[in-house]
Amino acid sequence: MLKKVLIIGASGFLGKEVCNVFQLDKNYETCGTYSKTKTDSFEYLDITELKSISRAFLKIRPDIVIVTAALTNVEYCETNREETYKINVLGIENLVKVSKQYKCRVIYISSEYVFDGVNGPYDEKDKVNPINYYGETKLQGEEIIQREVDDYLIVRTTVVYGWDLNSKNFIMQLIKNFGKNKDMRVPMDQISSPTYCPNLSQMIKECCDKNISGILNLVGSDIIDRYSFAVNAAEILNLDRKLLVPIQTKCLRQIAKRPLNAGLKVNKVSEILENKPMSIIEGLGEIRILYKKYSDKLNEEVAYE
Repeated sequence: MLKKVLIIGASGFLGKEVCNVFQLDKNYETCGTYSKTKTDSFEYLDITELKSISRAFLKIRPDIVIVTAALTNVEYCETNREETYKINVLGIENLVKVSKQYKCRVIYISSEYVFDGVNGPYDEKDKVNPINYYGETKLQGEEIIQREVDDYLIVRTTVVYGWDLNSKNFIMQLIKNFGKNKDMRVPMDQISSPTYCPNLSQMIKECCDKNISGILNLVGSDIIDRYSFAVNAAEILNLDRKLLVPIQTKCLRQIAKRPLNAGLKVNKVSEILENKPMSIIEGLGEIRILYKKYSDKLNEEVAYE
């Protein structure tokens, strides 16, 4: 039977890719929503307004809801707590209220930042302990889902990268900085699991196909520090790695604390999914193809910035 999947935040970086993946499968009727970035093919939905959610759900009547919408800028979240709470916590409460009325399965995209980064890498059962406000709100979102939703999947992921000219993901920042011949300071003591966005989206879809529930780490297969990741990217994309400046996190003087010794274990997902977590070499290899194909368009954009 045809299932209706509603992707909340489909105009965003991850949401857009998830939407693309589901649209290729005729077993799903795929719908997406936008909030700030108007997209004609998507429905307007503001997760901070119950009426807005109710209108969209009444029109679409989804079976599955995938929540990619969130305030994710860690520094901004730390200094704008009221707005962050309204979106990342109250917004999830609102979505859950309406989802329960339609008996939806809910897939919630969470973060590695629910951990403190002291004894990583982490598996799905390790004790959570966020050290910044963004992580706190993502954990509160997880708790709401676990408490209120019968059929759910919590996806923990991190450092999601991919080719998207409108995105500010780490690899696109690196490519654009190099295009301007600008140095880029990159922390050498932040260890995590870089995750290729199309691979993440395929894994999310397979979890839907197989009705996998609970908590699952969906990340790339490598656990690596941010600087080494950037060096690999520079080498694979044939960029000047001399522009990369290794630095300690404390020297960046960021407001929000970062989990340093983090990363997520992929033992569980590797056993249950056919779409396996990709390595950074595989992910960056796909980026290289797109970089070559669209380099002229990228150069035009960089020139106008």
